[in-house]
Amino acid sequence: MAGTLVLRGATKKSVQFFPLFYSYITYAFFAALVMYAIYWFDPVVLYPRAFWFNYLLNALAEFAVLVEISDHIFKPFAMIRNLGRALTLLITAGFGLFYILPTILDSHGRSMALSGFSLRTFVTKAVILFVLFLAARHYGMQLGKNLAGLMLGFSIYVAINIAMLASARAFDPMLYRQIAWVLSPLASVLCVLAWTVSLWEVSPAPSVQAISTATRRGSDALAVELSRFDSELSKILHK
Repeated sequence: MAGTLVLRGATKKSVQFFPLFYSYITYAFFAALVMYAIYWFDPVVLYPRAFWFNYLLNALAEFAVLVEISDHIFKPFAMIRNLGRALTLLITAGFGLFYILPTILDSHGRSMALSGFSLRTFVTKAVILFVLFLAARHYGMQLGKNLAGLMLGFSIYVAINIAMLASARAFDPMLYRQIAWVLSPLASVLCVLAWTVSLWEVSPAPSVQAISTATRRGSDALAVELSRFDSELSKILHK
């Protein structure tokens, strides 16, 4: 599905509308091909090392999807969009420094360190998704099919992994080993499926007037309100 999504994006020129997302999904697709090749070549020694390296790299690359979502939520207003991207990166950096990093420094074994890192990374992503959803709801913005699909797929992926990793730390690790090989791929499949369906056709983002009508607020009032905030923010940031 990831390969199909990459090919569809290239043929339909959807890449220009979602550059960060397609950069991530292209990386994930080719990384999977490389991992399969390594597994076939040396499944005993080389593959485990390559797997964990790719796992950690992919955990960081996934934040690009969140930045893409932030950019599109605040797309009508340049300064607000920059603020949204800055807040997304700030939350990521803050959680990384004070929430994720301690799990690596304080853990006594590699297994516990990786488990703690993975869980807290997914929790950080869940927090960012929640903040972006609240921001979109606060400004009464319709997400549209493409953006809603991005958020839905990523939410499913994050939620399943949080539940799985939290259970692994709370209960018998053997239980985790028995279900991880099912739930982990399932989370990825459901996520990419939602992305493939929602991004099969690129739909134009709702205009400010459409957003206002959908939320039953005066279109002129909302446009003036957001434009004024965007203008004031621009003045502050340029000082």
